[in-house]
Amino acid sequence: MSLLFITFFASIQYIFYAGVPSNFSNFGFLFITSLIGFIILFLVFFNELFRIDRKHIMQCLILSVESLAYNFFLLLGANSFDSTTVSSIVSSYFLFIPIIEFLLYKTMPKPNVIVAIVFVVIGVFLIMGMDYRNILNPSIIFLIITDIIISLNIITIGKFAKGSNPAILAMGQLFFNTIFAFICFAVESKIKMTSIRMPREPLFWGSVIFISFFLRGLYTVVQVYAQRYTSPINVSLIFSTELIMTLFFSNFISNYFGFPVEPQAIGLMKIIGVVLMLIGIFLSDNDIRDIYKILNKKKKLV
Repeated sequence: MSLLFITFFASIQYIFYAGVPSNFSNFGFLFITSLIGFIILFLVFFNELFRIDRKHIMQCLILSVESLAYNFFLLLGANSFDSTTVSSIVSSYFLFIPIIEFLLYKTMPKPNVIVAIVFVVIGVFLIMGMDYRNILNPSIIFLIITDIIISLNIITIGKFAKGSNPAILAMGQLFFNTIFAFICFAVESKIKMTSIRMPREPLFWGSVIFISFFLRGLYTVVQVYAQRYTSPINVSLIFSTELIMTLFFSNFISNYFGFPVEPQAIGLMKIIGVVLMLIGIFLSDNDIRDIYKILNKKKKLV
C-alpha cells in the first residue's frame, strides 16, 4: 500500500516538469529540489544521523550517483512528450530488472513473475497507443536509459535496505545529490557563461515544492522502507501502475494547478490495458495473493 501511495505522486510528477523553463539547467532543478528534500528529511529524522557509519556513507554515495543519473536523463526526455507517453516509457523499467538480476546474480525470475511481465507489457502497449516509428527519437532513448538506471537503483536499494537504516539512506542520498547537482550546475553555468539564478515564475516554484516534498522527500524514504519487505521485480511492477494513475489523473491535476491540459481519450483499448496491468500486478506479488486467499477463506467461513 505504501508503494502504491508514492506511485501516485510519481505518476503526476511529469505534469510538474512542464513548469520548468526549457532554458533552465536540469542540474539546477535537481540541486534545488534535492536541497529542499534533504532539509525536510533532516528535520524529521535528525536523531537517526547518530547511527551513521562508513557503510551507510558508501551506500548513500552509490544510491546518489544512480539517483542523479536517472533524474538527469528523465529531465532530458520528459520535456518532449506529454505526461502519459513519458509515464508509459518510464514505467516499463520492470522489463530490465530480470535481465540485470540475471547478469549480476544469475537469478532467474519465477514463472508467475514472467507471466505477470507479459500481462503488464501488453497492458502498457495498449495504453500507450503511440507511434513506435519514433523509437529512435533522442528523447525516447533518454527515457530508456532512465529505465535501465532506475532498474539498477531499485535492485541496489533492495540490497542495501535489508541491513541498513532506511532514514539514513534516504537522507544521505539526497545530501550527496545536492552536492553533485550543485557542482554540475556551477560547471555548466561556467561553461555556458550564465549566472546561477533560479527562475521567478510561480509555476516553476510550484513544481519545485511538489517535486521536493513528494518525490525527493516522501518518495525516497518510503521506497527504502518498503523495499525491506518485497522483491525488486515486485516493486517495479507495482510502480508500473503509475501509468494508470497518469492516464486518469493528469487532466484533473493539470487543470487544478494551471498547467497545459493534454488531450486524453480513455477508449476501450486503454481500459483493457489497465485491466491487464492490474492482473499482472496481482499475479506477481505473493503478498497480494495471500491477502486475497485469507479474505476469501474468511468469507467462506462466514
